[in-house]
Amino acid sequence: MMSHTRRFSRRQALMIGVAGGAATLTACTGGGLGDGSSQSDDEGGDGSGGSLEIVWPGTSDPEIAVAEEFGAAMAEQGIEIEFNFLSWADMQQQLAVRIQANDVPDITMTQDVTDLVGLGALEPLEGYLEDSAVDTTLFSPGSLEYSTIDGKLYSLPYLAQAFTLIVNEPMLAEAGFAPEELRTWDDVVAAAAAMTDGDRYGFACPLGNPRFAFRVPLTMGYSNNLNLGDPDPAAEQRWLELLDHLVALQPYRPAADVAWDYPEMWQAFANGQVGMIVAGTYFSANVQPLNPEALETAVSMPYPAGPSGEALAPVSNAGYAIFSGSSNKELAWTVLQELASPEWTARLAAVVNTPARADVTIDDMADAVAEVYPDAVEGRLTQLENDMAVIQTSGTPLKQIVGQPEMEAEVQEVLLDLLDGSIERDEAYGLLIERLGAIADG
Repeated sequence: MMSHTRRFSRRQALMIGVAGGAATLTACTGGGLGDGSSQSDDEGGDGSGGSLEIVWPGTSDPEIAVAEEFGAAMAEQGIEIEFNFLSWADMQQQLAVRIQANDVPDITMTQDVTDLVGLGALEPLEGYLEDSAVDTTLFSPGSLEYSTIDGKLYSLPYLAQAFTLIVNEPMLAEAGFAPEELRTWDDVVAAAAAMTDGDRYGFACPLGNPRFAFRVPLTMGYSNNLNLGDPDPAAEQRWLELLDHLVALQPYRPAADVAWDYPEMWQAFANGQVGMIVAGTYFSANVQPLNPEALETAVSMPYPAGPSGEALAPVSNAGYAIFSGSSNKELAWTVLQELASPEWTARLAAVVNTPARADVTIDDMADAVAEVYPDAVEGRLTQLENDMAVIQTSGTPLKQIVGQPEMEAEVQEVLLDLLDGSIERDEAYGLLIERLGAIADG
């Protein structure tokens, strides 16, 4: 999706807010300054008004709608928000350029903060939290852990995100399987084989984008006691088992998925052309515009157990962070608190993923679900309940990976060669250990 930047004037924001049915919220009072920050001389330095740029990589239509509603609410408080809508992949590249040029935004949505912290780009939040009313005990421990490096919290979580196997239950039933029967990797392969018939396939692995090519084996690895970000030779057997599993699924994938990005995968799943995909709790927002009925028939589960592991769903978060180079940190903290409040957390969690806060319930999200998913209310509520249960019963913290973008490209290249038969499993293993090890060692 093409990125674009949009500034909401007061009049535009109010019109958007009315169209979206947004409630006007009162901004939280700001807290103290964070480590190394200083008071800005810009308008709004006291947290009462001004303008900010927020990088917003939630680019599905429902996520953009929430941004627009938030812009409307903040305009009522005298705060003008400029949203920079980018895909997650484009965000990594563009932020790197802007950090180098000392031209950073004020706030960003973020997932893994490792690389941004390594660049010195993010503001530690401890100093702000000390003088604020934010109760961090209400956030799930795993989500706070994912945002913490060397004991410092760098983003305030709002969503918990789990990576899972998503199954088209009617297709699975036609093939003679039930979701609860998918207990092991062998079961996944057997189900994929049974679902593959003509132009319908049991499994899809989008390899056209490094980010998502990496995510499939990453998710599988957690169910085999394997972390792709830690290429330890002592884990050789677990690596070989993972590569064998990917090869075993190869006959049951559409040939075109080697060039697919996420949009093509979502479309194929929504159309009933693919029975199983590796994705996550962001499923609903991407598939609902394509086929609302797919939310009723999809089942998410931790990826089944590998030969050396157990069924687990790696859990990360989406959070909000302040750039250390922002010229208006006090106002940024005021806005960040509002973004991470129960009200806006419920609003965004209704759209995508699940809430990172324990004080946000299904009931809190129900009205927003009805607004955003008017033709798929029951399906979205079902997905939320299912995803929250998966996180509670099978969730495990996703480990931060230093140099992940570089690793993603290497994994993509090796998998393409392995799965088209250019190289054998043992050679693929050797290349991955060598290349990922070099990145991990810096």
